[in-house]
Amino acid sequence: MAGQRYPEDFDGIVAGAPSNDYTGIAAQASQINRAMYPDPNNLQEAVVDPKAQALIESSYLAMCDAQDGIKDGILNDPRQCKFDVSTLLCKGDKIDGCLSKAQLAAVKVVYDGPKDSKGNALFYGFPFGGEASPGGWSRWLTGGLKYQASLNEFQGGVDVGGFEAPIVPSAFYGFGNGIMRYFVFNDPNWSYVNYNYDNLKKDMKHAAEILNATNPDLSKFRERGGKMIIYSGWSDAAIAGPAVAAYYEDVLAHDKTASDDVRLFMMPGVEHCFGGPGPSFVNYLTEIDKWFETGKVPDQVTAYWLGEKRQPTGSRPVCAYPKVARYDGQGDTRNASSFTCVGP
Repeated sequence: MAGQRYPEDFDGIVAGAPSNDYTGIAAQASQINRAMYPDPNNLQEAVVDPKAQALIESSYLAMCDAQDGIKDGILNDPRQCKFDVSTLLCKGDKIDGCLSKAQLAAVKVVYDGPKDSKGNALFYGFPFGGEASPGGWSRWLTGGLKYQASLNEFQGGVDVGGFEAPIVPSAFYGFGNGIMRYFVFNDPNWSYVNYNYDNLKKDMKHAAEILNATNPDLSKFRERGGKMIIYSGWSDAAIAGPAVAAYYEDVLAHDKTASDDVRLFMMPGVEHCFGGPGPSFVNYLTEIDKWFETGKVPDQVTAYWLGEKRQPTGSRPVCAYPKVARYDGQGDTRNASSFTCVGP
């Protein structure tokens, strides 16, 4: 938003996990809420429970984990995994090791993205990633009040100045309802149960003018010599990776020379800003400083796994989108020198 609306404020910008399309996020979050909690009076457990989440993750990893040459629980670009989650639907009397019809329907809302009554896409779906992680689906998309303790009470409400926020089963339950109730309708009783999403863009028109930062024109920022790094995790269960990639592609479609000043780094196996099986620590402040001072466009950055004492325990390169890091076939798979950035 700073680069789009206030291009003179900064010389360099690092935009991490950008939630820049609140119209899409509102549709995405509230439709996921409706799928996971069809009865808003019963918030104990989502339709898709931890067992189902673990089944989904293990199933697509069994098919796709080795696509990048390494079996490590990390997908370089999860969009390349063509696993069909519908194959997990329970058949006959089977109820274990499979998904019920309700679970499959809810999962499809997550992966396919929100739609209007005619089936037209309103926003992007999530790719594979973060299903079985406490910081992934359980925190953001599914959750459940019965699991509050194991989620470190992330959804336990916030007490500020004597005002205690309501307890919610997942972060999206809070965000999705919050946007619609308090930014769009000014109605604390608004519910996703019977809402007609055909009206979403019209209903969100005024809120979107304030909240959304989807303009692909960064020319005024770039004309001043501004440099921007955008990054996000492919396993982020808060900000859908395909939406971040799509905005960057829109920037390049608007002006193909924008890649001289704007770069995107999609981080494999990384959750919301940090965490997950992938290496998630990058000193982006150093990277944006280096770029601005030297003028050398960053084609890759080094991401680190950190140990208990916050010291590096391994590294891999993260390549400027759309390139990905390919294992050279020999050497330590937790050493960035064993990888090369290649085309998608």
